[in-house]
Amino acid sequence: MRRIYQFFEEILFYPRFYHWPLIIVLLPFSFIYMSVLHFLFPKKFENLGIPIISIGNIIVGGSGKTPLSIKIAKEFFSYKPAVILRGYGRKSKGLVVVRDFKRILTGVDESGDEAMEIATSVNALVIVSENRKEGILKAKEMGAGFIILDDGFDKPFEKFNIVIDEKIKNPFTLPAGGYRYPRVALRFADLVLEEGKDFKRKIKVPEGDILISGISKPKRLLKYWNKEYRFFPDHYNYKWEDLKPFQNKSIVTTKKDYVKLRNFPLDLKVIELEMELKKEVLEKIEKYLIKFQQKG
Repeated sequence: MRRIYQFFEEILFYPRFYHWPLIIVLLPFSFIYMSVLHFLFPKKFENLGIPIISIGNIIVGGSGKTPLSIKIAKEFFSYKPAVILRGYGRKSKGLVVVRDFKRILTGVDESGDEAMEIATSVNALVIVSENRKEGILKAKEMGAGFIILDDGFDKPFEKFNIVIDEKIKNPFTLPAGGYRYPRVALRFADLVLEEGKDFKRKIKVPEGDILISGISKPKRLLKYWNKEYRFFPDHYNYKWEDLKPFQNKSIVTTKKDYVKLRNFPLDLKVIELEMELKKEVLEKIEKYLIKFQQKG
C-alpha cells in the first residue's frame, strides 16, 4: 500500500520520463475534472456575520496551511481566533470542539492530527466539522472574534481568501497532475503567498537516529536530513508493529506526527517549524479584520 501511495505521489509531484505516458493517458479525465469544477465552484457567497480568513492552496496535499493557521492565530490572538477544520483522518464524525479558549477537550483520535497540532500550539478555539458552516456558527456562539478556515478556498462564504502558491513539476490538474485547481484559479484569491517572497519557514531539526513521518510529500524533509528515514502515507494511523523496530532509536519527527506518536513508548524529538510572514502580509490581514469590525 505504501509503495502504491509513493508511486502516485511521484506522478503528481515528481514525474520522471517514464511517468509521462500514463500522465498523457489521464489528461482527458483532467479536462472532465476541470469542467465539473467550473460548475461546482460557488457563484454566491453567504455572509455569516464574522470575519473569516480562509487558508487554502491549489495543489493536492500540504503546502503549509497548518503552520500558517498557527502563525495567524498567534499574531492576532487579541481578536479571539477560532480555527475550523474538517478533521481529516479522525475517528469521530460531526462537530467536535477540540479546544476551547482554556484547554484541550479531546484526544487525537477524535480531532485528527492537524487539529491537535494546532490545539497544542496556540490557545485558540479549535473545532472540527465536515459541515464548515456549522463549525463557524458554533465558534461564533462560543465567542470567537474571527475564523481561520482551513482549506476554505472553495467554500461559499464571504471571506478573505489567502492561497499559498506552490509550483510543482507536473502542470496538470487531477488525476493527471497534482493541481486541485488550475493556476488561473489564483485570480479568486485576495492574497497569494509565495515562499521566499511573502513568507519563509524557520526550521530547526534536532539530532537523532531516524526520521519518521507521515505527512504529504515527505521527501521535502530530506532537504534537512541525510540519515536513515521511514515515510508513511499522509495522516497515517500508526500501529505498534510499524514502530517496534525503532523503539531503541532516537526518532525525529514533525509535530503533526508527534501528536500521534507520543502515545507509543518511543524516544521522540520534534522538528521545530515556524512561519515568518512579511510585515505587509500581516498588515493586509489586520486591515481586513479592522474593516469588518467597522462595518459591523
